[in-house]
Amino acid sequence: MDDISVRKAGIDLINIVNESIDFYVKQTSDSSQLFDGNNKVATVLDNDGQYHSISWTTSTPTKVNIGVTDTNSQTFVNQVDDVLLNNSEKLWAVSWADSGDLMLSTDLHTPSPVAEKYRIRIFTTKDTQVLTLSSAMSTIEVKKGTFSPHMTLDNCNGELYLGANSADVCNLDIGKSYLLVTDGEHLLLAAEE
Repeated sequence: MDDISVRKAGIDLINIVNESIDFYVKQTSDSSQLFDGNNKVATVLDNDGQYHSISWTTSTPTKVNIGVTDTNSQTFVNQVDDVLLNNSEKLWAVSWADSGDLMLSTDLHTPSPVAEKYRIRIFTTKDTQVLTLSSAMSTIEVKKGTFSPHMTLDNCNGELYLGANSADVCNLDIGKSYLLVTDGEHLLLAAEE
């Protein structure tokens, strides 16, 4: 019988809802209910994040269901089902609010560092015009609840605009790749991919 090594994947749980959020994760093949207490993996405070790892022993990728609910009343709920994860992959799971509804968006990490430059992707809770003034001027519209393609900045200050507001990324390390989370005007948090 062949030994099947343990496979692992990770999920960065991000909360930008203005209240604490409970995250639930279960493999799709598990027969339990997603919002069962045994599947609760973290309570994440506003504008914060936590990391959760998953392991399995089959040679194939695994599918997971991810759910969120507000910690206090547990009346607002959302979930994403059947997210496919391969060995060593990392996933973003961002909990955010849209007109009073609790939302959940996911996307794989896609690190793409560039030496001596700032490499970024944007996640936004409102449709946002993103302007970069680096080697060349570039404008893209990022739709709410989506993750932008990569952008490159030569300098940390004065090259990135979220709507009409300049965003300073000087607290980030040059030569690394980041996800910037915004409300459409202000930078809420940055996390390394």
